[in-house]
Amino acid sequence: MRQGHRLDLAPGEETVVATRPHPLGLVRPALAAWLTVLVYSALRRVLDLTWRPTDTPWTTLHTFVGWVLLVVALLAAWRFVLIPAWRWLRTRFVLTTARLALLGPAARDGVVHLPLSALGSVRVTRGAATAGETREVLDRGTVLADFGPLGGLKLAGCPQPARFAQLVRESAAGVGNYSGGGDTAGPGRPGTPNAQQGGPRG
Repeated sequence: MRQGHRLDLAPGEETVVATRPHPLGLVRPALAAWLTVLVYSALRRVLDLTWRPTDTPWTTLHTFVGWVLLVVALLAAWRFVLIPAWRWLRTRFVLTTARLALLGPAARDGVVHLPLSALGSVRVTRGAATAGETREVLDRGTVLADFGPLGGLKLAGCPQPARFAQLVRESAAGVGNYSGGGDTAGPGRPGTPNAQQGGPRG
């Protein structure tokens, strides 16, 4: 976890799995980058073809308009390409033998971790709920873990969510009173977290 935030392990604690959100989360920034370049190039082309002044102060105004288009394109790239890509790069979902953690910009203070001994339920709210339902390479979804009074963790864009949820259940079974029940608690039912820390939108 050298990028930004770390999860320091306690003595005897081991990492079960540490992963970034699914790479499909980069599709939207990639499309935004392509669209930004396309629109900027088209506008510059239109500007050059329809208005090519040769006298001042119109040449200065033409140059100014060109710079305005460039600045707008750079701002769009920053907002819709660089920031989402940066958030994806910095985000981690970490499961250890004792804790479930969310690291990165989506977490309060950059790191939030809750003890598996307090886990009440874990479920997949988006994506395949059972391992093997979809092609594993493309399988992504949202894993919601309820820790009762401690709140909850929402891991959006989690790769292979059913497998990740199963690993959480298996790890929790060995450290607390978790019995594997309550995995289908829905909104408004017992077991729904009072507060959630969320990952990037899936």
